[in-house]
Amino acid sequence: MENASKALLMAASVLIALVIIGAFMLMMSNLTDYQDKSYQSTADAQTTEFNNQYITYAKDDVRGSDMISLMNKVVDYNDRKTAEGYTQMQINITISSDIRKNLTYDGQNRLVTANTYTEDTIDDIVGQPTSITNSISGGKIRDIENKYQQKYANQLSSEISNIETILKDKTLDTTSKKNQAFDEEKWLPKNAETYGGVNQIYQDALVYYEYVQFKRTNFKCITNGTKYDTKTGRIIKMEFECTGIGV
Repeated sequence: MENASKALLMAASVLIALVIIGAFMLMMSNLTDYQDKSYQSTADAQTTEFNNQYITYAKDDVRGSDMISLMNKVVDYNDRKTAEGYTQMQINITISSDIRKNLTYDGQNRLVTANTYTEDTIDDIVGQPTSITNSISGGKIRDIENKYQQKYANQLSSEISNIETILKDKTLDTTSKKNQAFDEEKWLPKNAETYGGVNQIYQDALVYYEYVQFKRTNFKCITNGTKYDTKTGRIIKMEFECTGIGV
């Protein structure tokens, strides 16, 4: 009888141990499932938050200035995030030769010279500084803004026809007279000679005029050009087409 009691106690102990082990395993399984769901939920939220940054550009009236901002955002993302294993993003824009010509003051493209640009080639338009002095070599936008300051570069762009008038005025038959006539207008804080003379100022103004016009252009997002990463669900490509110059 005593042996039977011991056997029953041992069986009960084993049963209790099995129940405890089973409960522990169930708890661990539920915890793992919860963690997996929590991780997936977090990943989905991050993907949605990421995509929302770019979906705002998926419309028919994106300005050229916004396209520059978008491409700079993508360049920054590609530099930072691809090291973490994310696929690089790509932005393509197309702008027809007719529209490109309309960006210019005199029909000659000096800045927007290609029909297509990507995040890797946008600096062909925006440009990187090539000089820390007042003289510039390539006429890049950032060079011009460094040379004149942005507000004065805009001023030159708006006065470009008047600058041309000074250059074509036959009564101003010397460079000195042209520079003096320009200086009398007070378009710049320093005299024309400081910036290389009125002819150089005019050339810079032609480039910046084209840039100002580009920022005013309208682009539409090509819906079927938007691509998503099959693994992460993140946007990895967007395409835009220029539809003309806005007001």
